[in-house]
Amino acid sequence: MASAVNITISGQDASQRLLKILEDQESVRIGRTAKLGWEIPWDQMISREHADVFWGDGKLRVQCLEQARNPIVVGGKPVREAVLGVNEWFQIGTTIFHVSSLIARTAANPEPEAGTHRNFDDFEFREEENREGSERAYSSAELRKVAFGNGERQMELLEQLPDRIAESHSDDDLGVMLSRLLIEAIPSSLAVAVAHFDETQLPANVAQINSFPKPLSMRVETRERFEGRFVPSRRMVLKCLQSQSSVVHVFENSEESQFTMSEGLGWAFCAPIKAESSKGWCLYVSGQGATNGGMMVTESDLLGDLRFTQLVAQFIGSIRHVRMLQEQKTQLSSFFSPKVIEGLTAGNSKDTLSPSEREISVLFCDVRGFSKKAEALQSDLLTLLRSVSAALGVMAGGIVERDGAIADFQGDAALGFWGWPIELKEGPVPACRAALAIYRAFQQGVIKNDSLLFGFSVGMGIAHGRALAGQIGTNQQSKVGVFGPVVNQGSRLEGLTKQFAVPICVDETTAEYARKYLNPSEGRLRRLARVRPKGMDTPINVYGLLPPLEEMPEITTEIIANHEAAVEAVIRGEWSKAMALLQQIPDGDGPKAFLLSHMNQLGNAPPQDWDGAFSLASK
Repeated sequence: MASAVNITISGQDASQRLLKILEDQESVRIGRTAKLGWEIPWDQMISREHADVFWGDGKLRVQCLEQARNPIVVGGKPVREAVLGVNEWFQIGTTIFHVSSLIARTAANPEPEAGTHRNFDDFEFREEENREGSERAYSSAELRKVAFGNGERQMELLEQLPDRIAESHSDDDLGVMLSRLLIEAIPSSLAVAVAHFDETQLPANVAQINSFPKPLSMRVETRERFEGRFVPSRRMVLKCLQSQSSVVHVFENSEESQFTMSEGLGWAFCAPIKAESSKGWCLYVSGQGATNGGMMVTESDLLGDLRFTQLVAQFIGSIRHVRMLQEQKTQLSSFFSPKVIEGLTAGNSKDTLSPSEREISVLFCDVRGFSKKAEALQSDLLTLLRSVSAALGVMAGGIVERDGAIADFQGDAALGFWGWPIELKEGPVPACRAALAIYRAFQQGVIKNDSLLFGFSVGMGIAHGRALAGQIGTNQQSKVGVFGPVVNQGSRLEGLTKQFAVPICVDETTAEYARKYLNPSEGRLRRLARVRPKGMDTPINVYGLLPPLEEMPEITTEIIANHEAAVEAVIRGEWSKAMALLQQIPDGDGPKAFLLSHMNQLGNAPPQDWDGAFSLASK
């Protein structure tokens, strides 16, 4: 079994302390300015290049170089070479080199590669024991007054940050990238963690620290010379996240009142990632000594590196916020048009999503023929599912492509609406255009026997009026939608398409807008009847929205004129005149059949309390 060894190097001053590692069969040169070895800059009695040390077979061999002015001292005697074991030491000048402890190297614990990356499961997350010391929180304003700890290198890494972020396609990638970048940027660091906690699960104070939750994610990077267990301080993380300030802690042994290296670490700092999209995120950096090679550390030694870490945290917070908006846009694109998404993501999203009363147009779409198609495809459920998905896709596409929003899918039905967050000059006309496009797509499916839409038809209702639109729901569950009588009216109109045997029914307000803004080459209107829907006291005028004449030539301008004249006669109580006008319309016409049927139910004569509206017995 191979083993490495820890060499502790101590000078007269408290800050003159280093911890070095020699691997098995490794040789290294020591000197005051040793280019390729261990530098001991504080001792003038050590030559620029003074001695070679070699570790092998459990022994440390020290050999002075010829140019070394001073010998080494072992057991109080000056010598030019020596062999030492564990817990023995030698001295050059005023500096002591202590062979302090062995490090076992096995197949299960090989020499770690530079920049070893560890997941959260690889280490414990517990509170330090007997690790008191100096601690302080620093605001962004305070840190802006501090120079970077390793300015030139840290500026280089900041320039690389955009490219590195671009290569990180997930939060996991981002965590790995950040931990590696911080290790590169902070020479005195031994271990770095990028952690994410559920803020709602954090304890209220340090007294409840034992209930500290596991992180939702944590990515860790350590240097090859780090051999201890990485023990992030729960108390530091809690203070950092609750105060949203960077926290520095230099560990101290409470019994000796001196800085120690419990678990090989002597200091740590934690910086929060401040952003709405990054709540509970923080960057945790820990190390053993100062950048200048000294072992003793004060808070001021760490502030430059903390400023860099906080700057990175701010940058990442902004990037994650942008990514969150991009993800929201991707998700919203299935339910909202680009124009609506632009309105939703502009400004304060909370204010934008808050329910507000608007002029709203609603479009109810319902697929017909599902039962028959389900029976025909009972042995091919996958095709049935694809057919329903295709039908819903046509309805959703028709709504979104005309700047509408999808409020809900219910089985094989969809609800779209317009007027929020963007008010439209043409009112419900975009809803009319969407309905005509959806009808056209279903008609093409009927023509193409091989289409997934074959066997389906569609019924649609459009209503326009005052409604609340925005984020609607309970504290536990909410969605973007609409609320108000206009929603119920749109649903009733969709149901009336069955009674009139037409594809699209609209209310009177929608008809008025359509007559003003809808070109006859886009669509036509036909007044169908005045009715009182079941459960409603107020009568409504119902109109049919038709495709242009070339797409539905069987409904001529003459038919529309005769039917509307008949409706007017019915309302005035002139039923004989109405029936004469209806006789000029071909049999099989749905609206004609509706009027004749309801007049017949009343004995083909208006009742004494006739107000011009048929009261419907079913929805």
